[in-house]
Amino acid sequence: MTTATIFECSLSPRFTDLDTWRHVNNSRIYQLHQEARMRAHLERFGADAWFSDDVRLRPLRSTTDYRLVTWYGSDVQAQVRVLACEDDCYRVRSDLFQNGNHVGSQDCLMGAFNKHERVALPAEVRDALAGMIEGEPEPLPDPKNRDVLQRAAEFPVTCQLTPRYGDLDVDAQRSEAALAQYMEQARYNAVRQLDFGGLGVLVASVDITFEHYRPGFDIMNLAATINRIGNSSFVFTGYAANSQGMQATANSVMVVIDTGSNRPVPIPAALRQQLEKMMLQPVTQPSSR
Repeated sequence: MTTATIFECSLSPRFTDLDTWRHVNNSRIYQLHQEARMRAHLERFGADAWFSDDVRLRPLRSTTDYRLVTWYGSDVQAQVRVLACEDDCYRVRSDLFQNGNHVGSQDCLMGAFNKHERVALPAEVRDALAGMIEGEPEPLPDPKNRDVLQRAAEFPVTCQLTPRYGDLDVDAQRSEAALAQYMEQARYNAVRQLDFGGLGVLVASVDITFEHYRPGFDIMNLAATINRIGNSSFVFTGYAANSQGMQATANSVMVVIDTGSNRPVPIPAALRQQLEKMMLQPVTQPSSR
């Protein structure tokens, strides 16, 4: 039940949301979070709050955790709450449930833009959201990819795509959903080159930083590299950039699984070697004499 601090709604996965694994695709789950967030916004700010010809509210960063597989044929219940609010940004958390199971969550830092430049939140938005906060959230974690992104030109896995008309949103900007899909494509270009030796891989979480939402149809360059390798997981750092610079960057945590049990397994030596080849080589320091 929707309360003063928690908004609830029901969402229905569509057949076209499914991927080759026959469950709801990760970028489409992202869109379920976006839809829940928008419905909560409309509930608070009115039926026309889904578009703006003035100040526009867009994510600055989103961290999406994929806890369980989401299936077709059962509705998803969503809960949305405000975590924090400052002069120029606010944080929103959404949680998704299916068949009584908590299948995913998203922590989204929202900012305000006017003519593609950051501005303060409108006073009515800031005041309304500030009154909906309960408690104090943990600070957002460090994405731990800044050093890697400084070497973006060296990322080993690259491809190009042509932006589509459908990548624009209702305000004629590059859409949040399109940028999330670009990040998915950047990591998939690398995943498809890997031989998992009969094992599977799942996306555990995706941490996206949105640099800007400027539209355009210049060729988009996607790239990815392996940032870290653990016992049963590894991290892709990827980006989307064009003639206007970086538009989005992301860390994607991937977990290697046994396809029979869907449980994590240690990364085999052969796969680890492939992953290491996708890492950036250490910078060699000139020798001093």
